[in-house]
Amino acid sequence: MSTTGTGPGAARRAPRTRRPSSFRLHVDGEIKEFWRSPITLAFIVLMPVMFYVGFGLAFRSQADEVRLVGEHGITQANLSFGGILGFALMSVAFANVAIGLAIRRHHGLFKRFRTTPVSPATVMGAYLVNTLLTAVIVLGVVTAIGLFGMGVTVDPARLPALLAALLLGFVCMAPLGAAASLLPPNADAAVPMVNGIFFPAAFLAGGFIVLPLGDAVSAVTDLLPGRPLTVLIQGALSESGPVWDWPSVWLLLAWSLLGTVVALRWFRWASEREPRGFGSARNRRRDSEGAQG
Repeated sequence: MSTTGTGPGAARRAPRTRRPSSFRLHVDGEIKEFWRSPITLAFIVLMPVMFYVGFGLAFRSQADEVRLVGEHGITQANLSFGGILGFALMSVAFANVAIGLAIRRHHGLFKRFRTTPVSPATVMGAYLVNTLLTAVIVLGVVTAIGLFGMGVTVDPARLPALLAALLLGFVCMAPLGAAASLLPPNADAAVPMVNGIFFPAAFLAGGFIVLPLGDAVSAVTDLLPGRPLTVLIQGALSESGPVWDWPSVWLLLAWSLLGTVVALRWFRWASEREPRGFGSARNRRRDSEGAQG
């Protein structure tokens, strides 16, 4: 009788199943949690698409007309497309990060991770990887709509500049989102407070339409992160004018550094206030025990 595969040496020869790394498991969990949330999908993924369809159809008859925006000559189709690229990137990398971190902090989700052997870098890294993947998907969807339905044309020679601008925008907006997550005092205030920053900044950036803001207001908006991002995107999509604007690059890197410093210095894993209902339930239980005593 053959004993092959039944002896003690067989166990040593049997292939071992390699367990996924902690970081990979966290990334997988972040992706599943994000894409299973209808509210998150509607706000983060569908909103830029709906905005683009609205703006794109409104200016569809003027798609081939060349607009002079600063030093750039850009078609109306590419102008609307560049505006929605910046809007979508700010929505995913700034608003989504700021709101998501504020809500998780308030409900103690990060505090629970801190009680496990998982490192903070793994937790935050997995969150940012999911954010980056989401940004790629959203930008890919609006790009497909622009190329096949809105008359967008991208010069292959300027495509590397466009990809570099979008990557630089993510590197800037994600740390600013982490820093902005410190502003809301609780989960209920996260959405209105962050959107109160996001929407004005997105529209004042001048991506969709050029607003006559005046010299004083324009001087301020030119320093906000949305404006240099818009300038870089428009340069990559323009028919004429400079492809790359180094002052905009340095300004975005400065905002990225500021957001990183603020987030690292004052980031909190747990909220100083308890989630709604937790404290009141504890007080009711304590009062009940006191009455029984």
